[in-house]
Amino acid sequence: MQINSDELTFLTSGIQELENAPNTPALPMFSERAVAFLSALSSEILKDKRTRGFVDVTSYAYWIRKASLHAAMQKYADRDMRLGRGIALHIAPSNVPVNFAVSMTSSLLAGNITVVRVSDKPFEQVNIICDAVNKLFESDFADMKKYLIIIRYPHSERTTQELSSVCDIRIIWGGDRTIETIRAAKLPSRAIEMTFADRHSAAVINSDYYMEQDADSVAKGFYTDTYYTDQNACSSPRIVIWTGNSVEKAKERFWAALEKRVKSEYDMKPIQAVDKYTMFCALGMDRKGIKLVSHDNYILRTEVDKLTDDLMDFKQNSGYFMEYTAKDLSEIIPILGKRCQTISVLGIDKKDIVDIVMKNGVRGVDRVVPLGETMGLEFIWDGYKMIEAMTRLIYINEK
Repeated sequence: MQINSDELTFLTSGIQELENAPNTPALPMFSERAVAFLSALSSEILKDKRTRGFVDVTSYAYWIRKASLHAAMQKYADRDMRLGRGIALHIAPSNVPVNFAVSMTSSLLAGNITVVRVSDKPFEQVNIICDAVNKLFESDFADMKKYLIIIRYPHSERTTQELSSVCDIRIIWGGDRTIETIRAAKLPSRAIEMTFADRHSAAVINSDYYMEQDADSVAKGFYTDTYYTDQNACSSPRIVIWTGNSVEKAKERFWAALEKRVKSEYDMKPIQAVDKYTMFCALGMDRKGIKLVSHDNYILRTEVDKLTDDLMDFKQNSGYFMEYTAKDLSEIIPILGKRCQTISVLGIDKKDIVDIVMKNGVRGVDRVVPLGETMGLEFIWDGYKMIEAMTRLIYINEK
């Protein structure tokens, strides 16, 4: 690979490993070496005192523990017939710091030579993980340097094209505009692409069930789902849908408990409050039947009297929530379009949500999870079996 390295900043490995990537052999799916490396990475991350200040880094480290990886491996019966596709180019998002590591983990377990472009934003989480990787490269895992190359570079059509021209799979995380820009760089004829575009998510709560739960525990889980990433994660709920007979009491209790936590843990910037109110005004100009329930800068709630397929075009972050009270679960169908990713539930049978999706053939909803677990790390995302999709299957005709 011939590439102009002037624009590149290497966070792990270097130009030699990148230039030699086309000649580096792919590894089998769940190779012993990749599993050992990730297990050691888990231990190295947890040794770092900085890790204690970041829940997402801690969660990632536990997710790649040896026992966890071995449990995941057992779910792939045909893993002995799968091999990495080759060079996997990952374009990581700029709004979820640890996402790059989740993407690279799936890629390494698939057996690929993994090239990851991370955001220019100065996330300490990225530093912690990359520092741990480099420590392993300097000790017992020098041989893995050619399989994990983490880089930064400014927006550059030339560099993106040079990297794309030799990759066997390209994974793009980002908004529609980002994906459109990256797609301008052509891929080799046999290369495949996985895209993870801008999505939205919703929470569905049974008010009667909620009234029997510990309000602080629920608030903690919902805070993690939303405020921890400023609702920038696609999996963060933007609308809360209430069911049951205790809706008004549940709302009062739920939002009061959340407000208490938000005011003690969240740093609200003036511009965030302005942006939330501006979005409320935009929604108000677009349709009737909305109501501003809360004027608090920390939590801005907008009640709507109808769910429509374009309602989520008016989503906002930093503690901006739409609310709707449903008499029947089927009323949520209009917001379950292609852009709907995750439905988190409390007191709702997850299978009931899946039944609505299946019976109505809706184009969205890839995950149904308990409230408080939307940020959970998983090898299935946006409808992809991540590791499997990054491999190729060697078929044997038994005849």
